[in-house]
Amino acid sequence: MNLRVVFGGIGIMVGVAWFESELWAQAVSQLEAIHVAEIHTGVAVESVELHQTERGKAYRVRSTGGRVLVVDGDHGRLLKRSEGPSEYEWPGIRVVAHRGGVLLGPPENTLPAIEKAIAVGADLIEIDIRQTVDGDLVLMHDATVNRTTNGSGAVTELSRAEIARLEVIHEGTEVIRVPGLGEALALMKGRIDADLDFKGGDLGKLVAAVRAAGMEDHATIHASWERCQRLTGMEPRIRIRPTVQHSGQVRDLVQRLRPAMVNFDWHAVTEQSVRDAHLSGALAFVNCLETADTDLYVREAIRIGADYIQSDRPDRVIAILRELGLRPDKPILGSRLGTPLRDPKLRYPLR
Repeated sequence: MNLRVVFGGIGIMVGVAWFESELWAQAVSQLEAIHVAEIHTGVAVESVELHQTERGKAYRVRSTGGRVLVVDGDHGRLLKRSEGPSEYEWPGIRVVAHRGGVLLGPPENTLPAIEKAIAVGADLIEIDIRQTVDGDLVLMHDATVNRTTNGSGAVTELSRAEIARLEVIHEGTEVIRVPGLGEALALMKGRIDADLDFKGGDLGKLVAAVRAAGMEDHATIHASWERCQRLTGMEPRIRIRPTVQHSGQVRDLVQRLRPAMVNFDWHAVTEQSVRDAHLSGALAFVNCLETADTDLYVREAIRIGADYIQSDRPDRVIAILRELGLRPDKPILGSRLGTPLRDPKLRYPLR
């Protein structure tokens, strides 16, 4: 017998066994599933069983008092809390329209952009907020109005009245103005959730605008760690979306801020970083923007367990989710989300 063939065959078998063990090592362990249940209930676990579902592995965890939780065996997210005082069911991957969906047609950060994002079926619309010299909040991504309007100057040096007279640059003939935050929230209410990227200004004014619109349960705010921490103290009903610069920051961020979600720019996205967010009790908000705004990257975000995917083409993300059988019939608005870490009775960290 040819020894090269024998040892070659052994080498292949060892290689396959190593590969399979590596894949298994990346999956969520039974102990990790127990810890997820502990985080979300604050009590001990009585039993845990691993089941194979049509979507993959899932742990059924029974806590003291009869509460039953289902934990995803691949990504670690809480899928369902079927009993107990705080009902929760994972709503599926939510699609976010970046600046209203920059590549959908209407100009970014405008009322027509909001209407278009709603029309294509996005779950959230991300808009950028800045404060004018006289204290109003307007939709504007850049520090100046130069790129997107027929005017010039810094937002912080222009009044609301001056900005209101400007025309937004676009290819059509319709005159489009820069909207105020109040106008935008009024258009969104009851139709789509707001994702507010707060570029600068008085945080109290932002909270007041969300409250005035009655959208405390329908708004997410993206800001610095410090601003997110302040916001939680001012209005805990608003979900916060702080960013990690690298995968090693995830657990520290969640322990400090207990956010509803962790924001990942594409360079910080890994299988383990998304899993760490879930195992810490948070959801994963993945940005597929700029060079990462392609079908390949969107599919990778889906594969590794993203809970939110932000894109300039939300319609394309929705089409991919439908192709994979992962899209609900209707968008799910914030008041029905029950994001796990927003439970005031949650005891974190338990361990």
